[in-house]
Amino acid sequence: MFYAIIPYWYDMEIVNMDKAGRIVIPGAIRKKLKLNEGSKLLIADVKNDLLVMKKINIEELAEQLEKDFKNIDINAVVGKVQSDIKEKIREKHSSIFG
Repeated sequence: MFYAIIPYWYDMEIVNMDKAGRIVIPGAIRKKLKLNEGSKLLIADVKNDLLVMKKINIEELAEQLEKDFKNIDINAVVGKVQSDIKEKIREKHSSIFG
């Protein structure tokens, strides 16, 4: 059973999703995580019906990415991706691009 793998100290509640796909994050969790209107959350479908949500700060994420990619030539990466895409298109539609 799923609940057997979740430690008892985790805050958990069952919530419903409305017709528009919205869920309400329980107030105690919003307060604990300091979630407010406009807070950014990353949601991932991990596997086996397990969804994970993580509070993110766009500015901190941008700073971290800037540090991580500091010594990488982004233009070269973009050029390689564009080249790979064009090659895949040529392969898939060889009758047109011969």
